[in-house]
Amino acid sequence: MGWEEERANRQKLSGEKGSICKDWGGNISVALIHPNLYFVGMSSLGFQTIYGILNGFPRVVCERVFYPSSDNLQVASLESSRPLMDFSILAFSLSYEIDYVNAIEILRKSGIPLLSKDRDERYPLIIAGGPCVISNPEPISPFFDAFALGEAEVLLPPFIECFQSHIHVSRHELLQSILRVPGYYVPSEKREKVMRQWAKDINAFDTTSIVLTADTELNNMFLIEAERGCERGCRFCLAGSAFRPMRHRTLERIIQSAVRGLNLTRKIGLVGAAILDHPRIEDIVVDLV
Repeated sequence: MGWEEERANRQKLSGEKGSICKDWGGNISVALIHPNLYFVGMSSLGFQTIYGILNGFPRVVCERVFYPSSDNLQVASLESSRPLMDFSILAFSLSYEIDYVNAIEILRKSGIPLLSKDRDERYPLIIAGGPCVISNPEPISPFFDAFALGEAEVLLPPFIECFQSHIHVSRHELLQSILRVPGYYVPSEKREKVMRQWAKDINAFDTTSIVLTADTELNNMFLIEAERGCERGCRFCLAGSAFRPMRHRTLERIIQSAVRGLNLTRKIGLVGAAILDHPRIEDIVVDLV
């Protein structure tokens, strides 16, 4: 990568608290890609959560990638300014349909064949997840090797285990193995039905901000997921179908997370599709204050 990319990345990293830089030696390298600007991607609690989960695996190094802010910048990872071809896995987080074009452009800018059928073992495995994928992966299925249908907390551990145990096999054998992992859809390897995977107990996981930066919508605010899903059933809302059933995080778990967050900032935010539906919302707010 050129000096312009490195300078831009160093500037972003210098304004962060909590960014993770790991040794590449002998590890599976994952580029976690949000196909939009840094400001948009880092405003997503889901994106940050996946970043934390992947780097929590001892044999995985995960670095973030965003859509370049100007045409003269190349696509490179934020933490080490590496090109996408250096990574074993490219994992796209797709929250908005309008980002589909950016995702394809990122591949084009990186010199990676756009269609999955044109890629062989020389290229990274390219997967995608997120609300758009849960809703309907078919419009972009020719471009991706596999899709993760559901929630990252339960989808990522078996996927990483599968990839680690099949790292030296052919691409076709790898995709056949991924097909057997619950919740994964592989367009080139047809399967009768893929069931969405979801976390039965969200209290078993921490879903909070990993990195704090002023360059987000809620600048330098430590975000905590208080509940997931929604039970109101509005037909226009994806949260009511993609993330059902509604699950509440306990008061105790939320306060524990807040205590950690207050070591980093004085601003705490609660995230959810229907925050005020939490049965203990008044107690949560009082305890936070």
